[in-house]
Amino acid sequence: MNDTTNAPAAAAPGPVAGLAITFIVLLVIVGWIALGLQFLADTSLFGGFLLLWFWASCEQLDFRRLPVAIAGALVGIFLAWFIVFAGAKWGGAGLATGIGLLVLALYLDVIKAVPLLVNGSTMLYLTVAAAPLIQLHVNWLELVLSTVVGGVFFGLVVEGLKRLAARMAPAG
Repeated sequence: MNDTTNAPAAAAPGPVAGLAITFIVLLVIVGWIALGLQFLADTSLFGGFLLLWFWASCEQLDFRRLPVAIAGALVGIFLAWFIVFAGAKWGGAGLATGIGLLVLALYLDVIKAVPLLVNGSTMLYLTVAAAPLIQLHVNWLELVLSTVVGGVFFGLVVEGLKRLAARMAPAG
């Protein structure tokens, strides 16, 4: 698929700017770990990091897209949780219901029917949270908290850094 827009690609930062950006990213990551460990188990911190990865990679750190990324993530977590819960509570019928909801969500994502709630973030979180090792060890409420608080934390930090960079940029 060819991009027919005339928008120029963003230039890669030079070596010194790249080093500075890397250092800032590391500080933000350490900041999230320090903050997150105040109220979350270390096994739940990945929710915030996963949200950051999705928002940065798929939404290009667009602050207006952050609520959609968080909402989709929460739907994905719910779907993964419901498969486990329904299977344990109602056996095969519950598992079938959970898988049915998963298939419905996949269909809604394919046809882009409810993009606020069912989107790429939903599918990423569903994929990760449905992994057996995650399901065996995750505290679901902490995963929700990590995702929401981490998303807000990273969103505010990134938006603050963008505004700071814009103020420090030479006029031109």
